[in-house]
Amino acid sequence: MAELIDLTRKFQNLENLIASQPLEWRRGDWFTGHAMMCTREESKRFEAHRLEAYQVEGHKHIGFVPNHFKLDDGYHYTVMGLFHHRDDEAMMRRVYTLAGLMECVTNVPSPILRTDLLRRVYQSIMGERERLGVVWRGQVRHFLLPLHTECYNPNRFQHHIVSAQSLKDLYQAIQGETDTQFDRLVERYVFYLPQSFLNRALG
Repeated sequence: MAELIDLTRKFQNLENLIASQPLEWRRGDWFTGHAMMCTREESKRFEAHRLEAYQVEGHKHIGFVPNHFKLDDGYHYTVMGLFHHRDDEAMMRRVYTLAGLMECVTNVPSPILRTDLLRRVYQSIMGERERLGVVWRGQVRHFLLPLHTECYNPNRFQHHIVSAQSLKDLYQAIQGETDTQFDRLVERYVFYLPQSFLNRALG
């Protein structure tokens, strides 16, 4: 990518790591825009370039950002919820399971949700949203974060949801698949957060 990122604005600390576990969060060198998610390999390449850009005297920009997923269209609310609970893996997994429930009732044609059980699912969602302090607003298209196909089959979540024969099966399918996806996020990905995102999250 050919984006140029202005570095004339001084940061107090060259180190951009916010947290390394369970998910890795880094501060982006840009003020506005969306959070980004990239592979660990891309992050390593970018961090080497970033360090070189800061160390070379008179160098005023970073020449590229890592290849990444832009986290908008609803992804940003999921990321905000995960970041809010960044120090507690159990709570982060609950946030991601909630995102799976939202994905299920919004984007997956589950036979279970064509019955009066839908009311119980919505009650579960509303209660968990309040307990976790997570909400998706406006025109939201996505809840579960994007993963490369070699990392997670994009049809797997829908297949397990559609195959559920009972509400118990449905909840187990959502829990199992969101846990698997969260494990992949931990193993394979790094998140970069612009300053505007951090201002909202920490303000």
